[in-house]
Amino acid sequence: MNSPLIPYRTRIILAAVCLFGVLDRAECEPAERFSASPLSAYVALFDTLLGQHYAEAESLCAVLAEDWPGHPAVEYAWASVIYAQLCDYEDTTGTGELERRVERCLELCGAWERRAPDSSAAEREFLTGSAYSVSGLTRHRQGKTVEGVVRLMTSRRHFDHAIKLDTGFYDAYVGRGAYRYAAASNLGFLRWLPGVPSKRAGWNDLVTGMQRSAFSRFPAMSAMVWLALDEKNWATADSMVRAGLARFPESRTFLMPKLALEKRTEQWDAARGTATILLNSYRQLENQNGYEVIGLYRSLMECSDMLGDSTAARSYAELGLAVPTTPYARERRTATLQVLSDRLERRQ
Repeated sequence: MNSPLIPYRTRIILAAVCLFGVLDRAECEPAERFSASPLSAYVALFDTLLGQHYAEAESLCAVLAEDWPGHPAVEYAWASVIYAQLCDYEDTTGTGELERRVERCLELCGAWERRAPDSSAAEREFLTGSAYSVSGLTRHRQGKTVEGVVRLMTSRRHFDHAIKLDTGFYDAYVGRGAYRYAAASNLGFLRWLPGVPSKRAGWNDLVTGMQRSAFSRFPAMSAMVWLALDEKNWATADSMVRAGLARFPESRTFLMPKLALEKRTEQWDAARGTATILLNSYRQLENQNGYEVIGLYRSLMECSDMLGDSTAARSYAELGLAVPTTPYARERRTATLQVLSDRLERRQ
C-alpha cells in the first residue's frame, strides 16, 4: 500500500510547485511521518487549492495517481479538488464525480483494512473519515440534510479512531474539530443524545490542528475564521484573515471572510474595495455561474448606499440584475435579485 520513498515524479512536481511560488520552500518538505505515502504531497495539494490554483492541483493529483495507483489517498485528493471548486463557485458541477471518488476511496480503505489491518491504520482511518466528511458536507449543501448528518457522524468516528491510534496525527484533529463545532452549533435536535460535543471542544481540536498539523494549518484557519465571525470575535477573525492573505494574497477563500468582517464591523469603504477585488476575480473565471457575482454586486450596492453614494448604488443594482447566470444560480439568488430590483424602484 505504501511506497518506501517519495517517487521521483512526485518530488519533481513538488519542486515545481515551490519554484512557481505556490509554496514557500520550507513548506515543500513533506512531513517525515508521511514520507512513504501520498499524504506527503498534501501540503502542496491543499495550498494549491487555497490559492485557487486548480490546474496545478489537478496536475498533482494526476502524478499521484501514477505514483501510487490504487491508494485511497489519491481518490480523496481528487475529491478535495472537486469540493474546493464546488465551494468556490457555489455550484453543483462535478458532484457526481466527487461522490464516485469518495466511494472509491472508501472501497479502497475497506480493502486495505481487510488485507493489512495494522498497516498505517491511523492514516487509513483519517482517509476514511475525510471521505465521509466531504461527502456529508456535499450532501448537506444539496439539501440532503439527514444523509449529510449521518455521513458526518460517521466521519467523526473514524477521526476519533485515527487519533486513538496515533495521538500525534494532528491533521485528524481538524476533521474532528470541524464536526464537533458544527454539531454543537447546528444540530440542536441531537443535543439530548449522549456524547454530543461542545463548541469549545471543537474549537480546541481546530486550534490543535492549525498549530501542529502536517498539512491542514490553512484549511483549519479557513474554517475557523467563519466560526470566529459567527461568534462576533472580530479580533480573531481579523488575525486569521490577515494570516491567510499574507500566505495567499489573492485567495477568495480569505477575501470572502475579509469582506464579511468589514461589512459586519461597518467598514464600508474597505468593504467596497474588497468586494471590487472579489468581483474582478470572479468575472475573470470562465466557468463561474453568476452566483457570487450577483452577491458581490449586492454588497457593492449596500456599501455605496452606506457611504451616501446613491448613484453608484443604483448602478450596481442594475449590473447585478443583468448578470448572466445558470438556472441553478438564479434560483438560489432569488432573494438577492429581489433586493437589487427593489433598490432600483427607490428614487434615491
